[in-house]
Amino acid sequence: MKAIYIERYGGPEVLQFGNRPRPVPKPGQVLIEVHAASVNPRDWLLREGRYVFRHLVRGFPLVLGSDVSGVVVEVGGGVRRFMPGDCVFGMQTPLGKMGGYAQYMAISERALARKPECVSHEEAAAAPCAALTAYRALVEVSRAKSGSNVLIVGASGGVGSYAVQIAKGRGATVTAVTSTNNVMLVRSLGADRVIDYKAERFTDVIQGQDVVFDTIGRESLASCRSVLAPGGRYITTIPSGRTAMQSSISRLSRLLSGGRTPSAHVVLVQANGEQLEQIAALMEQRRLRSVIDTVYPLHDARKAHEKSRSWRTRGKLVLSIRTGAQPGVAGDVPLAALNRTSRKQAVG
Repeated sequence: MKAIYIERYGGPEVLQFGNRPRPVPKPGQVLIEVHAASVNPRDWLLREGRYVFRHLVRGFPLVLGSDVSGVVVEVGGGVRRFMPGDCVFGMQTPLGKMGGYAQYMAISERALARKPECVSHEEAAAAPCAALTAYRALVEVSRAKSGSNVLIVGASGGVGSYAVQIAKGRGATVTAVTSTNNVMLVRSLGADRVIDYKAERFTDVIQGQDVVFDTIGRESLASCRSVLAPGGRYITTIPSGRTAMQSSISRLSRLLSGGRTPSAHVVLVQANGEQLEQIAALMEQRRLRSVIDTVYPLHDARKAHEKSRSWRTRGKLVLSIRTGAQPGVAGDVPLAALNRTSRKQAVG
């Protein structure tokens, strides 16, 4: 099969496009013919050797990517939920050794959900990591509901675009923080109020928020304390020693104060097929949609990484994958060389 993989950590130049062995599903796994895969920041963090959980994904060569949508072609022993021909989407775990940037991926059936018929493979592949992160933050951690005031920082990004819709769908009053160019987008997703961070600082104009969901990780409980209501929650998606300590201390203070003190929380996304089924249901009901910035062919993963690393993405970046070999490509070649010869090729 064709895949994007690395043989060492480094910049975009270490990405290679070439042949890798087709996976064999283990007990409890299914083999997916991948139609689309999405690009997440952790993909290029892993490529650079900076992903915080990189020790779980050891061994080169390493096929990158975790989020996929495709068709089941083979099932391992003990699989009960899916059979060949089923259209599914899901998120690989680090323990599964990633593997999404490829024509085939073996993945636990527990990490998958059925793809709604009304949703394309590209739209489905965009969802798992980002939508599960937003779901965990707003449904499990903060329990946003009707009457809640929720502020989302980075509302036009991958996690943020789903977060606006999930919070609004749960009846919350949503304030979105984004740039000038994305104001209309986040309004279309359901935001009640939009703050253009280029025009004003949200901490100067907002108070009384039950939740501040920082999808970028540039804020902190300290910087958002004046924005939060008593007992409010600051939630970040960026794990670090600092955020973990801040979370532990603030949650203890919250407990001692009887819930009146604001607290900090770190959301760590986990592969979860049951939660993905809930997300799939929202997509099927047209209450949740994927915002896709750009779709790239598999061999243009380098461009996708560079775009993701700019932090200027509207929604998600997706790789379109087909089971046939890419035209004009033979053997394993660095993407830097491949891109020089394929810049005008249309997206597959």
